[in-house]
Amino acid sequence: QGSVSPDNGADHGHSPCMVLPRLTPLRGAAGLMVGGVVGSVLLRKPEENDFAGAPLKRKIQRFQSLVDRGQDPQSLRKRSEMVAALKSGEEFDVLIVGAGCTGAGAALDAATRGLKTACVERGDFANETSSRSSKLIWGGFKYLQVAFAELLDRKTLTAPVSSLQKFISEFLMVYECCQERSWLAGQQPHLVEYVPQAVPFKTLVQWPPYFNHPFYSILPILAYPAFVFYDLLAGFNAPPAYVMSARETKKNFPQLEAPLYSAVYCEAMHNDARTGTAIALTAAMKGATIANYVEMTGFVHGGPDGATATGVTCVDKLTGEQFVVKAKAIVLATGPFLDSVRRMEDPGADKAVAAAAGCHIVLPGYFTPGGMGFCELRNSRGATMYFLPWLGNTVVGSTDKKCDATSSPHVTEDEIQYLVNEAASCLSSDIRLRRSDVISAWQGWRPLYRDPNAPPDAPVSRHHAIGHDEHTGVSFICGGKWSTYRAMAEELIDKVVAFKGAPLAHAKPCVSKEIKLLGGDGFHSLLHVQLVQAYNVSTEVAKHLCHAYGTAAFHVCELAQPSLSGARLQRTVSRAGVPTDGGGHMGRRISPSYPYIEAEVLYACRHELAVSVKDMLTTRMRLAFLNSEAAKQAIPRVAALMAEELGWSSAEKARQIKVAQEYIGEFGGPVADKRGATLKAATFTDLHDIFLSVDKANAGYLDEKQLGEAAAKLGFPFRSDEHRRIKFKEADRSENGKLSEDGGQSRAALHSGEASSSHAAVSATLGRVHRVVERAQFGEEPARPPQDGHARRGERGRHRQVKRVGKVSGLASPTTHRAPRRHRSSGAARVHSHSVASRCGGTAAGKAAHPRHLRALLRAPPHAGTSVVALRLYSI
Repeated sequence: QGSVSPDNGADHGHSPCMVLPRLTPLRGAAGLMVGGVVGSVLLRKPEENDFAGAPLKRKIQRFQSLVDRGQDPQSLRKRSEMVAALKSGEEFDVLIVGAGCTGAGAALDAATRGLKTACVERGDFANETSSRSSKLIWGGFKYLQVAFAELLDRKTLTAPVSSLQKFISEFLMVYECCQERSWLAGQQPHLVEYVPQAVPFKTLVQWPPYFNHPFYSILPILAYPAFVFYDLLAGFNAPPAYVMSARETKKNFPQLEAPLYSAVYCEAMHNDARTGTAIALTAAMKGATIANYVEMTGFVHGGPDGATATGVTCVDKLTGEQFVVKAKAIVLATGPFLDSVRRMEDPGADKAVAAAAGCHIVLPGYFTPGGMGFCELRNSRGATMYFLPWLGNTVVGSTDKKCDATSSPHVTEDEIQYLVNEAASCLSSDIRLRRSDVISAWQGWRPLYRDPNAPPDAPVSRHHAIGHDEHTGVSFICGGKWSTYRAMAEELIDKVVAFKGAPLAHAKPCVSKEIKLLGGDGFHSLLHVQLVQAYNVSTEVAKHLCHAYGTAAFHVCELAQPSLSGARLQRTVSRAGVPTDGGGHMGRRISPSYPYIEAEVLYACRHELAVSVKDMLTTRMRLAFLNSEAAKQAIPRVAALMAEELGWSSAEKARQIKVAQEYIGEFGGPVADKRGATLKAATFTDLHDIFLSVDKANAGYLDEKQLGEAAAKLGFPFRSDEHRRIKFKEADRSENGKLSEDGGQSRAALHSGEASSSHAAVSATLGRVHRVVERAQFGEEPARPPQDGHARRGERGRHRQVKRVGKVSGLASPTTHRAPRRHRSSGAARVHSHSVASRCGGTAAGKAAHPRHLRALLRAPPHAGTSVVALRLYSI
C-alpha cells in the first residue's frame, strides 16, 4: 500500500507499538514487583500515633491492663509513706510549695527529668484557684483582639516601637495558649474535650463597640475570618469554626432574642480539679514525693553566709507534727497567695500579685441545650458574659474584682444577683431566669502578676513571671493560666536548673510533652461502652467515670456495689435473660440526680490520697460546684463511707461533717442570703415566686403576717411586730387588711396560667411590698443627682407620657397620666418606689412603655453616696 507520512492521517491505533519498547518477561516481573512495593506502601493503613507522635498502644480492654501498662493506681505510695519521706531528713533536689496546676505540673516536669522532687500542699490538690476556674482551656481569643487593638491604637503613630512590642507580646501569648490547648486536648482526651461556643450577633455594626475599641464595631462582619485565623494559631487541631444562620441559631438557642447570625468556634473545657489531681498523682507515680495537707510555715537558712534557704519548716495538718524538709532548690508556686509566703522571709516585700476575684454561678443545663455554649461579647455593662455547658449544668460568668485572695469560695449575694440580672438581660423574654435557678456559686482568684517596681496604676498582665531571690536563692512563679500550665512548668524548671547551676546539673531535658496523665494510656472514645458491658453500670455513670478517671475507671468499677440491695436485688428477667425491671445497675449513687457513686469514695481514699469529706464533695466529686444543696445532703453518707475506710473515730467523723457543712455552706445556692448585701435587687420572677410561696392558700393577697414573711425573704426583715404593723397600714391603701392583686382581678389569670397578663397586677402588690420593706429598712429614698434645667424639663416631659399599667399608688389603669406633682418639683428629680409596677411590666408592650431614661436607670448602678440602692426589677 506504500508508506504513510506522520501527518496525513496515519493509523494512530498502532503508534504505541512503534514508541514503547517490547516488554520482556524479566521486565514485566520487575514492574510487577515495583508496583507491588509502591502499592503496599501507599495502601498500607497508617500507624496511629498520639498527639506527641508516639505510637498508640492497644486500646485498654480490662482492669488488669492498668497493671500491665504501669499505670496501676494501687502502686501509688500512701500519704503516710509520702510524709515519712519528707520527714526523713534526706535532701531533695527540688522542693515545690503549692500543688495547684502550676506546682503539680512543675513537680511532674522535675521528676521526669531525673530530679529528686518533693511537693507540699496545705490543702487538697488543686483545691484553691485551680479548682475554681471558668472550666475553660482557652486559647485567648479575647486577648487576640487586645493584641490587634494595641496595634490599631493612635499611640502607634507616636510610639510605634512600644505599640509593636505590646502587640508581639500579646500575640505570642495567644499563640502559646493555642498550641498548649491543642496539646492538652490531643494528648489528654480523657480529661479535656472541645466544646463549641456560639457568638450571636444582632447587627452588623455594634455601638458602643466590642472591647471598647472603635475598630471592633464591625466585629460582626469580621468574626468568622477572625475565628478561622484563631484556628490557624492552634494548627487547625480544633474542630473548625463555622457560621450559623439566624434560623439555625434560633433552633440551637431558642433562649436568645432575635439573632442575626452566629459565628461558632471551639474552645476546650475540662473538670479542672480532676485534671489537677491527675497531674499531682502522675507526678507521684513518676517518683515525686507529694503530700497534701502539709503546710509550709517558714524557711530554714544555711550556706556559707547563713542567708541561703536550704529548706522549709512544715506542719502535718492532720497530726500537728512539725518537721523540716531540706532541698537544694526551693520553688514557690502558691498562686494568689505568693505575697503572704514571700513575707515569711521579708515582711516588707512589695506585692507581686494583683489578685482578681472571678465569680461564677451554676444554672440548670437547659440554659445551654445540646452541649453548646454561647457568649455575649458585650452585655449591658460592657463586659463579656459566657454561658458554658459543664457536667450537665450551665456555668455563667464572670466578674472581675480586684481584692486580696482568701481560701473561701464564698460569693456575696450582690455578686450573685449581678450575674443573675446580667444573664437575664442576655436572654429572650420567653425564658425566665430566677434567683432560685442558681443551684451553686463560687469565687476563685486569678493570680495576675504585678511588677513590684511598676507605678501603682500600671496595668497587670495575663503573662506569667518567674523570679529568683539572689539573697536567699528562692525561686517563684506568678500568674499564668490553665491553658499553659505545662509550658510554664517547663520554663520554670529550666530556669531553676540554670539558676542553681552545678547542684542540678544532672537534670535531663524536658519530656512532659510525651507524658499521658493518669488514666490516659489506652483511653478511647468508646471506653464507656466497655464499662457498661463489663460492669453493668449505667451509661450516664460510665461516661462520667471515663472523663473523670480515664482508664482508671476500670478500677473504680471493680469497687462498685449493686444499686439494688436486699430483697430488691432479685431482678426480673425475660426468658432470654434480659433484665426487664429497668434497674439494678452497679454503682450506688451519692445523689440521685448526679452520676457520682460510692465506689469513687473508696477509690479516692485508697488510691488518691483523699482525707476529708469536704474535699470529696468539692474537688474529687464536683457535687458542691454543681449543686450545693445536693452536696449538703450527701455529707452524712460520704462521711460514713470515709470513716469506715480510713478508720475514723466518732469524734473525728463528727468533726469532718461539721467542717464539710461549714465549707460547702459557703457556696451559693437557690436560697438567697441577703445579710450584709447592698444590692437589694430582684428580678420580677423572683418577686413573683416570693409572692406565691407566701400566699400558700392561693388567696390572691397577703395579710400582715405574710407581709413579714415576704419581707424576710426579700432580705428586709422588720425590726419588730409593731414596726411591721405600722408599715402594713401604709401599704394597705384599700384599708381592708389585705394587700391584694388589683382587687383579685389577676387571681383568675394566675390560676389559669396567664401569668404574663397579670404581671402588672402582681407587680403592683409586690412593688408596694418591696417599697414598704425597703423604706422600713432605709427610710425615704434620696434624691437623684441634680441636673441642669434643660435636662429637668426634658425629663418632666417624658414623665408625663409614662403609661401606668396596673393600679399603683392610687393611679387608675390603664391610662396615660401626668407625673405626680412631687415628680415635677423645681428641685432635683426624684424617682419613687411607688412607680415600681410600671417599671417591672413583664410584657413586651409594658417594656416598650418605659421612657428611655427610666430603662437606663433600672440597669445603672446606684449613685455614689446614697443610702438606698434603687430597686431594679428586670422584665424577663
